[in-house]
Amino acid sequence: MKTLNALALLTCIAALPLGAQAQATSYDAMMQRALADNARLTQNINQSQNNLVQQAMQNPQIQAGYQQYLAQMQQRGGQPMDFATYAYYYMYTNGFSQAGIAHMNRVEGSNQSAEMQRLQGLRQAEQQRGQAQVQQNESYYRNQAEAGRGLMGQSTYYGPNGYQSQLPHTWQNNTFQTYQGQRYWVDQSGQYYRIDANGWAYPINR
Repeated sequence: MKTLNALALLTCIAALPLGAQAQATSYDAMMQRALADNARLTQNINQSQNNLVQQAMQNPQIQAGYQQYLAQMQQRGGQPMDFATYAYYYMYTNGFSQAGIAHMNRVEGSNQSAEMQRLQGLRQAEQQRGQAQVQQNESYYRNQAEAGRGLMGQSTYYGPNGYQSQLPHTWQNNTFQTYQGQRYWVDQSGQYYRIDANGWAYPINR
């Protein structure tokens, strides 16, 4: 059986005390505490719901309604729900009234929408975590490659418009250099410049 009011569950979770969780020594401990609290809360709600259903099953009006329901299902050749489920929906819909059924549909629709949002949030978090791992790996390999070039006396230089090139970082100050068909200039402070075909110099940096 489903919970009578999932919103009540969410409200209770939001009201859980945070003091004990704040004292947890690690994120894992906090998560374990939150999961345990949630499990106990869910168990208490389910127990309360079961008690209400058991009380409803003792109601002569609900018992009579179930007998009528069984007769209708037998005539139709359908598979009837058990008495506990019938009693649950009887309470949920206020005796299967039109207003009660409409209320149940609204609640269920809201619950499904909230569940979809939580699922989308989980998928987005997993995607972001995956992207972060990829970026971390890429950054690691870039750093390793750059360290290898450094051992050979080269570094990656970046400039305007996405310019990127591996150049020797041992060029002397106040010198012009030609490297792999491209001209460069190193000023008196050691700043590198790339010289384009028109003679314009653009600063590039490691």
